[in-house]
Amino acid sequence: MKRVLPAFLLFMGIYQGAGFTVYEALAVALSAYAFQQCISRLGRTIALMECISFVAAVELLLVPAITYRVFPASMPVESTTYFAFMLPAYSAFYAGIHGFSTGKTADSHRRYFQAVATYLRQNQTSGTVLLFIGLAGFTVRTVVPDAPTLVGLLPANCLFVSAFYAWYSQRTYRLIHIGLVVVALLAYTVWSGMFGDLFLWGILAVVFVSPGIPDLLTTRLKSVSVMVAFLLLLLIQSIKGEYRYNTWGQQRTERRGDARLMVELLTDRLANPAKVLNADHAFLSIVRFNQGIMVGSAMAKVPLHESYAQGDVLMSLLYPFIPRFLWPGKPQTGGYENIRRFTTLSQSENTSINLSPLGEGYVNFGFGGVLFAWFYGFLLRSGFQYGLSLAGRIPSVILWLPMLYIGCLTMETDLLSTWGSLANSAVFVALLFWAAKRFGVQL
Repeated sequence: MKRVLPAFLLFMGIYQGAGFTVYEALAVALSAYAFQQCISRLGRTIALMECISFVAAVELLLVPAITYRVFPASMPVESTTYFAFMLPAYSAFYAGIHGFSTGKTADSHRRYFQAVATYLRQNQTSGTVLLFIGLAGFTVRTVVPDAPTLVGLLPANCLFVSAFYAWYSQRTYRLIHIGLVVVALLAYTVWSGMFGDLFLWGILAVVFVSPGIPDLLTTRLKSVSVMVAFLLLLLIQSIKGEYRYNTWGQQRTERRGDARLMVELLTDRLANPAKVLNADHAFLSIVRFNQGIMVGSAMAKVPLHESYAQGDVLMSLLYPFIPRFLWPGKPQTGGYENIRRFTTLSQSENTSINLSPLGEGYVNFGFGGVLFAWFYGFLLRSGFQYGLSLAGRIPSVILWLPMLYIGCLTMETDLLSTWGSLANSAVFVALLFWAAKRFGVQL
């Protein structure tokens, strides 16, 4: 109730005083409620599901609502049309991903990290092994960007998992280990011009480190941290376009890193904060997370110009288990086909946009996509709960959940990408545990 009341007061305030429609005000209020839930649970629990639902609220509710007030012409459908589907769809997703709380979550989650700290003190070499596996995968991913996920991305993600191992093992040189991982991540960001990994792994680091230091995290500190994160986001958005313009070609293979340019751009923005802290830039940065444009474009086209897909999306649940060498024509992740088929939006080699799983629910089932939204949330929650149950027997499993869920943190994707990331990572981790045990390494 204490979090419902502020959200209700916000709803009444912007509905009566700011010219928002009922749907738009409700979208902002739901986003505020999701934010309060996330901040409240952060540090007390493994707030992964809360983080996912808050990011979804920002991308599907909050930013579209603001855009409808500030620049409505950029939205493909009317506000009423969009929110008539998205509000119940998001609510169903929220119900699916959170289920029913038992009230004992905080204590049980802390016990997982106490157990893993004890476990890793007895298995000091495992973090180092993961570090070398991660560096090998990281090298492959950098040198051969199109390398299969099994030898590139998945081993590279072990690098970040190794940092969690180092943190909870309390090893003497853990800060050097973690520093090396951070340097590698920053180097990849500069080389690729892609800031997503930096953003997502930063979120996961906070989610999975904070429960180990709950007494240090006050509500004020968490709120200030969110503000700092927002300022960093504005800073990144202010340099991203210019950096890519000078380092990217027309094809993905025509990209190069330029550390000097990156430093120059950052220095310029820090020396001239007005380039970052202004209303126009803030709005453009926020709109970057507007999934309502993609979903709205699909609603404008389906079913008027394109029939509902009638459940094709459910096939995505099977695709990760079929190797590409057995099916050369297996659909690619990235959303190109979804955007081409269901929207009128243009794409290029250097753009990556997608409908979001909730948008896929609409283009497949119409307003029946509300039930699909619940199913998607339930799917994510079920995987999380199963991971926790495994961690009760193998404590280190808790530190692999970031790798499993990094592809599920945002709505800028599709079911094939999120489920594929989750399923492929789970299979890879299971094989890695099995292989390590054969070599006498206890992960």
